[in-house]
Amino acid sequence: MKYLQNQKLLIVAIVVLVLLIIGGGVGFLAMKNNASPTTDQTADSGDQEQTIGTMQPSDIGLRMVLRDDDKAIKFIANKLDGIKTLEWNFTYQADIPVEDQSADNAGNKVTQEFGSDNPVNVQGKSSYDSVFRELGTCSSGHCRYDTGITSVDLIMKVTKTDGSVYQIKDSINL
Repeated sequence: MKYLQNQKLLIVAIVVLVLLIIGGGVGFLAMKNNASPTTDQTADSGDQEQTIGTMQPSDIGLRMVLRDDDKAIKFIANKLDGIKTLEWNFTYQADIPVEDQSADNAGNKVTQEFGSDNPVNVQGKSSYDSVFRELGTCSSGHCRYDTGITSVDLIMKVTKTDGSVYQIKDSINL
């Protein structure tokens, strides 16, 4: 008789444990699915979240410019009324240099990116002309240019003088 009581108690304990595990898993999944978006739609500015809007390149007179030899890029923005700061990031796909290739990555591409390290204050200016940046690496006056580039993408963060934040996407084909 005591054996049956212990067996019933063990079965009840196992059922309760299984229910707790299932309930915890369902609760975790529910919390994960209800999480708010962070990177694409909101920006954290201290204690409050701020929605990031989108703008068109033409809204700030944005133009991407390749150097005559197509080995460097810059941008020009010439409609900066009401804009406080600009931040940007250039991205492109390039061939992996032959000397860096191994049998398993031969012919593959590598993503290269560069941009502003800090927001650039353009408040009160009518235009901004960035410096040319090489599409490759330079050291001690010697540059090794990337090959196989077909396009360069630009993502820019625009902060207006009223504190609103916008994103602009543009690209240029080589």
